[in-house]
Amino acid sequence: MKKFSQKILLIGFGTCLLFLYNRLIFSLATIKEKLYHSRAHYYQWKFGKIFYTVQGKGSCLLLIHDTSADSSSYEFNKLVDTLAKKHRVYVIDLIGYGKSDKPKITYTAYLFVQLLLDFRKNVIREKTSVLTSGRSNAYVTMACFQNPDVFNSLLFINPGSFDVLSKNPKRKDKLNKFLIELPIIGTSFYNMMFSRLMIRRSLKDKFYNPMHLKTSYIDTFREAAHLSGSASKYTYASDLCHFNNVNIKEAISKINNNIFIIQGTRTNGDFEAVINDYKHLNPAIESSSIDRAKNYPHIEKPESTLEVLMVYLH
Repeated sequence: MKKFSQKILLIGFGTCLLFLYNRLIFSLATIKEKLYHSRAHYYQWKFGKIFYTVQGKGSCLLLIHDTSADSSSYEFNKLVDTLAKKHRVYVIDLIGYGKSDKPKITYTAYLFVQLLLDFRKNVIREKTSVLTSGRSNAYVTMACFQNPDVFNSLLFINPGSFDVLSKNPKRKDKLNKFLIELPIIGTSFYNMMFSRLMIRRSLKDKFYNPMHLKTSYIDTFREAAHLSGSASKYTYASDLCHFNNVNIKEAISKINNNIFIIQGTRTNGDFEAVINDYKHLNPAIESSSIDRAKNYPHIEKPESTLEVLMVYLH
C-alpha cells in the first residue's frame, strides 16, 4: 500500500512538473510579441474574435494564410504594402490561428467556409478577389462554389493537391486527435512538435535557400503556434488528422471565376502534376511558376511573386 501511494505521489508530482513546463513553453514562445500589428482589427464572429488588418484603396483583396498550426497573416508581410497601392487589402488570421481566438473545437472545412462568407459579408462588404497560401485554397474554392457572385478572381499559391484534400479521417485519425487533445500529454506532444527546433526544420524544408530563413521567421511562426496556450493544439489535431479536408474537384470544375495558380518550382512534390490536375478539371485556369522557390515564394521571393500577382490582379 505504501509503495502504491508513493507511485501515485510520483505520478502526481511528475504531472504537475509537466503542466508547469508546458505553461513555461507557451510563455517563452510568445514573450517577444512578434505578431503585434499597429493596424490590428477584430471581427466578432460567432465562434470568437477574428484578427485582421486592412490598408490601401481600390478593389478589395483578401489574403489567407496556410493551414499549418504555426501559420498566420504574417506570411504576407512582404506583399501587403505593395498590393495596398492599388487594392484595399484585408489580411486575416483564420479562426484557430495566429492572433484570432482558438476555441477548443473540431476545425472543419465547413467552419472555415462559413467564416470566409461571413467575413466577406460583414467586414469587406464588397466583391473581393482572394489570394491563398497552401491548402487554404480549398476553403475559398468551396465558399466561391456556394456564393460565386461575391468573389472576383481566385489566386492560389501552392494549392493543396486533390489527393491530400480528399483524405478523410479514419479510425486511427480519430484516436490520434483524441490523444493530442488530452490536457497534459497531448499538450506536451504539441509543444514538442512546435518547438523551436522542429519549426526550424519545417521551415527549412519549405524554403529553397536555407540562407533566406531568418531567426525572426522562426520566432514569429513559433509565437503563432503558441498564442492562446494549449488551445492552439486543437487546430493542429484537426489538420493532422484530416478533419479540415474537403474534396474540391466538383467545385473546381464548375466555378466560372478566374482562377490563377502560382507555384514554386522546387516545392515538395510534383508541382506540374498539381497544376495539370487543376487544369484538367477546369481548362480556363492559368498558372505561373516561380523559380528557386518552394512553399513560401511570397516570403522567400516576394518581388517575383508580386510581379506575377500584378499580371493577374486588375
